[in-house]
This record gives sequence, structure tokens and C-alpha cells, in this order.
Amino acid sequence: MVKTESAIMNYTPDILLGKEKLALGESDLNQSLGYPLKLSYTSLIVCLEGTAVISVNFKNYLLKPNDVLVLAEDYITVVQRVSADFKAFYCLVDRSLAAEVAFDLPNQLFLYLHQAPLCRPNGPEIALLHGWITQIKHIKNTCTKHQHTMLRNSLQLFFLKIAETVSLTEINLEHQYGRKEILCWKFWELITQHSTEQRNVAFYANKLNITPYYLSQITKDFLNDSPKGLIDRQVILEIKALLSTTELSIKQIADRLYFEDTSYLARYFKRQTGITLTAYRK
Repeated sequence: MVKTESAIMNYTPDILLGKEKLALGESDLNQSLGYPLKLSYTSLIVCLEGTAVISVNFKNYLLKPNDVLVLAEDYITVVQRVSADFKAFYCLVDRSLAAEVAFDLPNQLFLYLHQAPLCRPNGPEIALLHGWITQIKHIKNTCTKHQHTMLRNSLQLFFLKIAETVSLTEINLEHQYGRKEILCWKFWELITQHSTEQRNVAFYANKLNITPYYLSQITKDFLNDSPKGLIDRQVILEIKALLSTTELSIKQIADRLYFEDTSYLARYFKRQTGITLTAYRK
């Protein structure tokens, strides 16, 4: 069976992305009407023409031209209806690239987007949005040598622009979330603060006054990963940043991140990424 462009959002991220970390395209979403969208780890949908009503976690959002939906893979997202002239640009990002993008973003931005997935640019921001779409298409279609870094930086700029234009300080964590979700967000905050020196799940569970088992249960429910997986992901991002942006030796990196020795650091990195420290630095 031939996959039409309008049907492509109906397919799972693994089929859609394959070995790619990012997929771009356009769709009218007609063949997704009434069905939950199967999303990648992070998905952006930008309304280019017409209108659509899309339900996200049982709340309806009206998409008009230039509106942006920021979606996570576990969001229950259903296309309720679309106009005859509806057309959307989509950007689908896999877990590993999304983690790199999120590395330098403010934590409160994730809370904000969880509460308000619909972003509505106005004035000069509209031209910036379409310029960004043109830019990321160009990077994906024509750049090869530095494509990964350019895509990561382009996505970071996109999200940082959102952070610049909204009030993240107005987020009331206790009012908006239940206890389990609050614990998850606090756990993620602790990871960003302590992952350079602490990789033990028990340390974080103790900080939260819960058991490691309970922490494992709630992170799998709300963050789709184990506590150890989330810690390791952040540590690997720290190692990659030091390898690619500093001239520190492997020993200096091991010391900075509290690894016993360079051999342990090398084994840890190879086990998590599949490549050696030297290969990544090159």
C-alpha cells in the first residue's frame, strides 16, 4: 500500500523516522480524523492554511494559520475536524535528539508546554516562524557535514524563542499537578543540578523522601523512562558537551564528573552510546 503524504502522521515514529533523528513534511491530516496521532518523542505541528480542531489530552484546541502545537509522544492527540483547505507543517524529533535540544533549555519551559501546548505567535513572530521552517528544511535537505549540530541548534532557538515570549514564572506547580507529577518534575530538577556528581538512584529518592522503587514507578508513568535511564541520559549529554566544546583531557573529564578512572568513563560512554570517547570527539 502506498503511503500518501496526508496519511504519514498515522504511522508510528519508528516507521516514519527509521534511522533518522528528525523528520519534516506537510500533511492535511484527513486520514487521521477521529484517530489518535502516533507521535514521535517530540512533535511540532504548525498550521499553514485553513483551520483544524485537535484534542490534546481531552482538551480541544482550534488551530488557525501560524498556530503551533508542541506535543509529546504520550499525549492523547486526536484530530477532530479539519477544513477543506487545511495544511500543516510537521517536525518529528526522536528521543536522543530531543534530549540534546532540551539540555540547555529552562526546566520550567517543559512545565509551561505541558500545560499550554498551543503557541500562537503574532506580529513579527509570524515571519520568524516561517523563516525558521525554511531554515530547518534547508538544513535537513542540503546540509551534511554539520547537519546534526545545526538541527539541534535550530530547534533550541525555536524553543528558546517560546521561553522568551511567555511568562514561565507564573507556573504554579502545586496548583497544576498531582503529587506524583510534582515528584517527577522535582526529580528532573534534581538531575539537572546533581547529575555531574551523583548517578545513584538512591541519592535522588532520598532527596525526595521516597523509595527508589516508588520513584521508578512514577517516572515510568509520567516520563516514560526509568530513573537510571533519565540520570544516564543527562550524564551522557554532559560528557558530550565537554568532549565537543572543551579541550579537557579524558582524565580531566573523568575527574570533573566523579568517575573512578578513565577506563570506567570509557566503558560507561561506550555502553550508553555505542561509540568511543575518542570517536565522538573526532
